Amino acid sequence: MVKGAAFGILLALSTWAHAQKTIVGKILDEKQKPLKGITVLLLWQKDSSLQKSSITNGEGIFSVMINDDKQYLLQLSGVGLQTKYIVLKDQKELGDIILKQQVNEIAGVTVVASKPFLEQRADKLVVNVENSATAAGATALEILQKVPGVIVSNEKISLAGRNNVGILIDGKSTQYTDINQVLASMGASNIEKIEVMVNPGARYDAQGGSLINIILKKNANLGTNGTIGLAVSQGIYEKGQYGVDRNYYRVIPSMSINHRKGKWNVYGSGNFFHRNFFDYSEFDRAISPFKFSQTNYSPANRNTINYRAGVDFYANKKNTFGFLIRGFDFQGITETVNNTKQNNANSGALISTFRTDIYNDSRRNNRAANINWKHIFDTSEHFLNIDADYAQFDITNRGDITNTLANGNSYINNQDINNPVKFLVLKADYGKPIGKTRLLEAGSKFSFATIDNYLVFIGNGVYDSKRSTNFRYRENINAAYINLKQQFGERWELITGLRTEQTVAKGTNSGTEVLNRDYWQMFPSIFLTRKLNKHFATGIQYVRRVNRPGYQQQNPFIEFLDSLTYTQGNPLLRPETSDQYKFSLNYDNQPFFAISYNKTNDVIFDNAPRQQGNLTFTTPENLAKFENLVFELNFPINIGKKISGFGGNQFIWNHYATEYLGTNYDRQKWNWQAYWQISYKPRTDWNIEVSGFYTTNFLNEFITIRELGNLNMAVQKSFMEKKLRVTLNINDMFFTQRSDGSLQYQNIDVAFRQRNESRNIRLAISYSFGNQQLKAARNRSTGSDAESSRVKTN
Repeated sequence: MVKGAAFGILLALSTWAHAQKTIVGKILDEKQKPLKGITVLLLWQKDSSLQKSSITNGEGIFSVMINDDKQYLLQLSGVGLQTKYIVLKDQKELGDIILKQQVNEIAGVTVVASKPFLEQRADKLVVNVENSATAAGATALEILQKVPGVIVSNEKISLAGRNNVGILIDGKSTQYTDINQVLASMGASNIEKIEVMVNPGARYDAQGGSLINIILKKNANLGTNGTIGLAVSQGIYEKGQYGVDRNYYRVIPSMSINHRKGKWNVYGSGNFFHRNFFDYSEFDRAISPFKFSQTNYSPANRNTINYRAGVDFYANKKNTFGFLIRGFDFQGITETVNNTKQNNANSGALISTFRTDIYNDSRRNNRAANINWKHIFDTSEHFLNIDADYAQFDITNRGDITNTLANGNSYINNQDINNPVKFLVLKADYGKPIGKTRLLEAGSKFSFATIDNYLVFIGNGVYDSKRSTNFRYRENINAAYINLKQQFGERWELITGLRTEQTVAKGTNSGTEVLNRDYWQMFPSIFLTRKLNKHFATGIQYVRRVNRPGYQQQNPFIEFLDSLTYTQGNPLLRPETSDQYKFSLNYDNQPFFAISYNKTNDVIFDNAPRQQGNLTFTTPENLAKFENLVFELNFPINIGKKISGFGGNQFIWNHYATEYLGTNYDRQKWNWQAYWQISYKPRTDWNIEVSGFYTTNFLNEFITIRELGNLNMAVQKSFMEKKLRVTLNINDMFFTQRSDGSLQYQNIDVAFRQRNESRNIRLAISYSFGNQQLKAARNRSTGSDAESSRVKTN
């Protein structure tokens, strides 16, 4: 019996040895020198799926074992070298293989192949910011200013004149409750590119208008590798100007690491962000028969830790399992000094003065976990993705408001906010090719949100029950979608889809029901592109989108901003819906000309103003119909062989029409916006870059914002085959990124001027170690998508 078993083992080994063979080759450069560290990928010829990988040794030699009964393809690649493919048939010895350099020499000038800054695709614009020198040392929020058409003012994001912009990170609407605050506290060293979806398709949550997807860099696939970086910044201000009384700076150390061995891939990244900054503002309010003049100086400190870690287990060729944890810890302290003068509006005589000191301690933290499974059926496009996501947030905010009159008398108000938030999301996506020209995608999603809002207001030591709230909100969204991508010959491509969503929302304030809704909505989308010739292509888009009220927008509590201003939520807000259209003409896959038209009903004005005696307060309201028309023209900037870049213009028309406070509000305005980025590369290891934007006066709800812009400059030098990069840049060189404006409606007359810490000089150093050629860490489009970004706490 033992002999029989031994014979069986020998027979199996013999059969296995016969079924497999080893392929050996040697890779050389054009000077016949061996190339070490060249990546060798063994791909299955049927669908190009990765089977095995190898790296050449010091003599340029590699070997890889294959099965005789399968058809394979070898992919050979290295930094700065042309990628080469070899079809494997009956060879065993491939002999010497030459890899050529990825360069072209024109008139003695070496031109290195690189990604264009802008790439226009059927349903999105891709902005490749990874190698942008002016991005080094910036925050993620500052990076968004490099996106054509994006304006960031007072940490508020607008795109082509529209405020309703959703932010995604690696395809998900982020796990963060206050995305603007997080982006302002996140180093941008790990951002690879940004995708702008003016009209997102059915596979994305219908929540939000346009979407901006921030794609993070991925680490290599073999061994251990990663990136470490440090960015420091110093504000450039004269003390005494705009209230400045100290130095303003930031420090951002960051690190990411990836380890891949066998079937396991482990990865992690994190950064610590320390920043102090200021906001300075002036307000002139005409409240007949008085005029109030205010100055506000708000120095602030922020400390944030962002982290992400996960593991992927490649069980076999068809199944991959993953686990991901992520989160952040945020602490911020702001100390505001507000000085107010009250004058007679006619004579100008001084009536009174008073001072308001506001101490605000804000803390936010997030803990989130995701488990996922991906199954590949026969090709990479035939798949099933399943995600389960749980996220928990704790938000606390303590504000102490001290009002001091000219006679020295003072009174103190305190407001404490406690806002726990929990999400549970289940999500499934399925894709299947139908023939050679069709791709069908379908999916479903079930999300459950629990948001508790507690505010305790104490006025001069006495609990105020009218201003204190206990608001509890529960929401369930059930969604399903189907998406079809169809090729018609070589020129036409159609992407069409339909998404349906059910929203169930309930809210109580101190035990009393103030909200109870249950409704269904349908969201169609269509994208049609046609190649006109080798260079030009046209595209037509239509989508329907929804913008649900933010969780805090529905919270009825009152929050004082200063002695004369407060905000109050509105639990009766309805979602706003929009129809969005776009026609585009692209040149070499880059945006050239486009026309967009968007119409929104039940527009949520985030800051609808009201007057209450000497107090001005704002509250979110469903008010207007909003129309937005955009003409866009982009063009390349190429001067000689070493200067390249792009420029663009947008002509934007905004129109609001509503009845508010018994009066018809019908306003429209055109504005012009320009943006540019120009790069000068005297050598392959040097890069000098200039970028910026400018916009004329524009209309935002009831407010007219005056012209603003910025100009940035950066110098970057790379070392050690571009593994080490050192960048020095100046942001907002002329301190022109400021917000001045006015609000005039009925008896409300306010003019304001705002400045903040936007001008600074930054030094950034980053070093990449390990094999940087193959991508491994998967981008997980996890379940907690549109829900999280609706929790706004600023």
